[in-house]
Amino acid sequence: MSPARPVLGLVSLILIAGAILLILLTLLGGAIDKSPTNRFYFLQADTRGIAGAPPTTRWTFWNACSVTNGRNTCPGVHPAYPLNPPGNFAGPDDEIPEQFIG
Repeated sequence: MSPARPVLGLVSLILIAGAILLILLTLLGGAIDKSPTNRFYFLQADTRGIAGAPPTTRWTFWNACSVTNGRNTCPGVHPAYPLNPPGNFAGPDDEIPEQFIG
């Protein structure tokens, strides 16, 4: 047996543990309003010109959240919340920039 085999096994266990931790933090981001999970998000956009939207919006796994003091402020938890800017805000669709819709 090669002497590198135990070292590579330990390195792979550490990498898998780190990946599981990041997955859990991503899933909990937006669902729990405690540090550090209230700082995780998929996308942050400047939404000042859109009616019904906060000045800055962060999309998490569970919701579209506003930002207060660098933390996510999520009004409620919705499973499988879509990343759909026209559907996420109450204003008319013509106020959303074309670049933002894609």
